[in-house]
Amino acid sequence: MSKTDREEVLAFYQSSRLRVSAELKHIDSMLRKLGGENTDENTGVVLTQKGTKAKKRGPKSVWGKFILEKLKEQNHPLRYNDLIKLAMTEQNRSANEQTKIRASILNSAFRLRSVQGKIATIGENGKKDKFLVLRGWINQDGQAREKDIHWLKEKHAFHPKPLNTDEFPAPRYAEDLD
Repeated sequence: MSKTDREEVLAFYQSSRLRVSAELKHIDSMLRKLGGENTDENTGVVLTQKGTKAKKRGPKSVWGKFILEKLKEQNHPLRYNDLIKLAMTEQNRSANEQTKIRASILNSAFRLRSVQGKIATIGENGKKDKFLVLRGWINQDGQAREKDIHWLKEKHAFHPKPLNTDEFPAPRYAEDLD
C-alpha cells in the first residue's frame, strides 16, 4: 500500500470515527431524556436534561475550603474543636462569633463528608471524640494512614476503628471529583 493510499484510508476512518461518536453521543442523550436517567454511567455525576454535567447552585461556603486547606496544611487528623480554634485565631473573630463559626464548620464538614465525599470522620469504640481526615488518607481496608494512627496514639491515646469504605458517598457533581 502506498503512502498516499494509507493517508486516505487513515483520513476516512478518522472522519468515520468522529461521525459515529457524535451519533452515539446524540443517541445516548436521547435515551437519557426518554428514560428519565440523569446520571453519567461512568462517573455517577448528575447530568442536565441536555446531558451535560450539572453544576452546583447557590453560594459556595468558605468553610468547606477552610476545612480542606487546614487538613492538608496540618497533614494529620483534626478534631472539630481544633478547626474552630484555628478559625477563631486566623480570622480574628470575637468570642461571641464562636457559636456561629462552630455551626458553619459543622455544616460544612457534614456536606464535605456526606455529599461530596471528600473527608471522613474516624472514631474510637466507646468514645464520642472524632477526628476529621481527608478521604485520601483512608486505605481500602478503612484504616487511616500508618503515621496518623501513630500520631493519634502518641498525642491523644486514641485508637481509631476502621471505617466501612463502602459507605463513602460518590461525588454527585463533576467539580467534586478530585
